[in-house]
Amino acid sequence: MKKYAKALAAIMLMTAAVFTAGCKPEDDPNNGGSNNAEAKAPTVTTTSVTDVTTNSAKSGGVVTDDGGSGVTERGICWSTSHEPTINNDHVSCGSGTGAFVGEMMDLQGNTFYYVRAYATNSVGTSYGAEVSFPTEIPVYTVEVFANPSGYGEVVGGGEFQEGEQCTVTAIAHDGYLFVNWTENGSLISSEESYTFTVTDNRSLIASFDHGFVDLGLPSGTLWATCNVGATTSEGYGDYFAWGETEPKITYNWSTYRYANGTSWNDPQLTKYCSISSYGYNGFTDNLTVLQPSDDAATANWGGGWCMPTADQWRELYQNTTNTWTTQNGVIGRLFTAFNGNSLFLPAAGVRWDDELGYVGTYGYFWSSSLLTDYPGYAWGFNFSSGDCSMYYGYYRGYGQSVRAVRSAPQN
Repeated sequence: MKKYAKALAAIMLMTAAVFTAGCKPEDDPNNGGSNNAEAKAPTVTTTSVTDVTTNSAKSGGVVTDDGGSGVTERGICWSTSHEPTINNDHVSCGSGTGAFVGEMMDLQGNTFYYVRAYATNSVGTSYGAEVSFPTEIPVYTVEVFANPSGYGEVVGGGEFQEGEQCTVTAIAHDGYLFVNWTENGSLISSEESYTFTVTDNRSLIASFDHGFVDLGLPSGTLWATCNVGATTSEGYGDYFAWGETEPKITYNWSTYRYANGTSWNDPQLTKYCSISSYGYNGFTDNLTVLQPSDDAATANWGGGWCMPTADQWRELYQNTTNTWTTQNGVIGRLFTAFNGNSLFLPAAGVRWDDELGYVGTYGYFWSSSLLTDYPGYAWGFNFSSGDCSMYYGYYRGYGQSVRAVRSAPQN
């Protein structure tokens, strides 16, 4: 019996051991076992791209599962390369699950981008599917201006998409010529029509000037193609007293700007006087050439232009041939240079008091040079059907024509 009892006890111990080995700890709801699933990376999807402009766009995503660990950050990331990550450009759109929207800024126009939504928890960062989109092509404005505005017209400005070709054209009015296109003070083109590829906003200025002719003179002097106050070679233009810059109705000593006298033999000059007996109270200043402020060409046409000196008139006469002729119905003299270019001067006459005389018979043109031996007079150039010559007997108070000159541009 004792032996049987010992055997029975051994069988019972073995049975208890078997039952103990078959009991899994995770089946005990109180032991904290693997019945709670292990945390994993969150799940996120990428939404479509909207509100695309040249430099911005919107996208977003939906965090559908936090992976068992709270989402600490979510957002979108983008790049011009596939599979962007948070190491590329990105924007955070908060935390937690659910939908969100972010905006991509500072994009380049006309460029292809890739964007993905992302979500981060304690396990790591997950990404949604990649979505691609192009930004819009930038639109730029091309502005064109004429300077001076009355000298010509400009066409061709407006709005253009990036990469489009733009042609701007300058059209000079009669009596004027196109000089160049500039932008921010820099030379862009010397051609009337300028074509370029638009890559930015631009502001172009077409510069115009009075027309001139190169007669190949030794000094390089360029002569204007029309009188001051005219827009064609045949136009008479305005009449000026010597040293005055505006036309007027009456031309005599009492209206002359730089005299207090009333007659040619006692002008009482107040400027440009080389002899005290001609000056007001013995005034002299020894100025023998008009200053820019008293030069009708400079004052009316701007820097670069001036009235010719007596020597420049002589140079014109000595280096050309001239003929008395009619051009477009206007009588005058045509000066033809050895290079084949020519200059027409109309016989515009002269003004004294309130009268205009000798039109079609004589041409009277001022120089900027004072007649120093008789400072009530200034040198001038005159011509008729017979001949043309320098003439010193012009009262400064006469109203005469002005033909401007300028120096050749420097290379």
